Amino acid sequence: MIKKFQVSRQARKLNAVPNSQTIFFTSWTVVEELPTEFSANVPLYMFNFVDFEDLDRKDRKGHGLVDVIGQLTVIHPVVQTSGLNGPSIRRSVELRDLSDRLLPITLWGEHATSFEDEFLIETISKDEPVVIIFAGMQVKTYLGSITCGSGSATKWYMNIDIPEVNAFRASLQGRSSEVLLLPGDGDAAAGATDEATSNRKTVSDLLSLDPHDNNGVRFTCDAKIKEIDVSNGWWYKGCSKCKRGVKATLEGFECTNCDDMKPMIVPSYKLNVVIEDITGRTKIFLFGGVAEQVVRRTAAELVEESSSNQILLPASLRSLVGRRYVFQVGISEQTFRTGQLCFQARKVFAAPAVAGERSSGAGSSVQDPPGGSSTTGNSGNQTGDGDSRLTNVPLDPEGASTPPPEHHTSTASKPSSAKGKEVPSGAPEESGNNLLGKRSRSARKELNFAKKEKASTE
Repeated sequence: MIKKFQVSRQARKLNAVPNSQTIFFTSWTVVEELPTEFSANVPLYMFNFVDFEDLDRKDRKGHGLVDVIGQLTVIHPVVQTSGLNGPSIRRSVELRDLSDRLLPITLWGEHATSFEDEFLIETISKDEPVVIIFAGMQVKTYLGSITCGSGSATKWYMNIDIPEVNAFRASLQGRSSEVLLLPGDGDAAAGATDEATSNRKTVSDLLSLDPHDNNGVRFTCDAKIKEIDVSNGWWYKGCSKCKRGVKATLEGFECTNCDDMKPMIVPSYKLNVVIEDITGRTKIFLFGGVAEQVVRRTAAELVEESSSNQILLPASLRSLVGRRYVFQVGISEQTFRTGQLCFQARKVFAAPAVAGERSSGAGSSVQDPPGGSSTTGNSGNQTGDGDSRLTNVPLDPEGASTPPPEHHTSTASKPSSAKGKEVPSGAPEESGNNLLGKRSRSARKELNFAKKEKASTE
């Protein structure tokens, strides 16, 4: 029993329970344990279930964590990867509701490693369906599909004796009770670690590849982002089901891939990024979830917060210019449609530290190649820092219609006040690259000081 407390409106974005009010304890708040005769009437479990089909409802925004119930059908093996935020461990499981809708669940960290053992302990020697409740889940949209992910508040309950589980189990009569436990690859962890370094190529190596001999092969390239070409926009209107670009009609939009006359439209990334190392410069495409991995924001969020203009780059994207990553790329299908060598990023990893390089986390600031570089892009045109005549790619692989191209010209690199380092003038100070901004302001202060000192001497 809790008494003497304050009540106010819930203002936080992630609420553990769907209630608009919050209890705040004060110095006078009293918490007392209830007598047994009263506590026996208090339920041991209390959930706020959300149906699978209602997880993406817009009026759910702000309700934060959710509880879901379903039949456990598939358990995927643990996957260890090395990403921009360092090593991560995850496991996917799948739930099915009474309408045969499937919901992917992603378990992270300790939740991923402990789930299989707990499942086997709870279900050993029991030939019955596993009805499981995941409580305190975060709802996310990944490539237009709804998924739930675990967090610090997540707990799960298998076949517990409550009315909701008993009713669900009774409705499963006649259905398969099998849970598919997919085997893991013993070398998966080692393979994930080697993935960021395997088949390493320079930009020059990539540009010399024969697309017919290397179609389907993945390569890694350690390079920095030199520019983002917005000639064809940085996002497109995609179908939430198939992720393909939608076609404009007199009544709205249609998805020719799904034959859906009224598809749900989701903004999706189509970043046309110019990467550069000391050997050359080329373009790569970053779509959907791969782009989200770098930007760490969804395209829908940026469109809603900044501008729906497909040509105007938001600050979150401008801040990527000058940053260095390891890109895992493959030859894009567009190569064979256009006759121009194009690459598409499949994954992005944090770049290894270099001696003398100042790191700022995943988005480390990277020095320019000494003396600048004059390189050959994928069109075969010779390009230098003073002329970035970029190849104009007609359509993105997702099939989205795009605006007519514009020409972009980048100026030469300007020397900074830091000895032996250069600052690309194309990277704006407000782009989020603090190192570049500080050097630029320092240079201005030194110049003003020199002018004042000269004037006083005269």
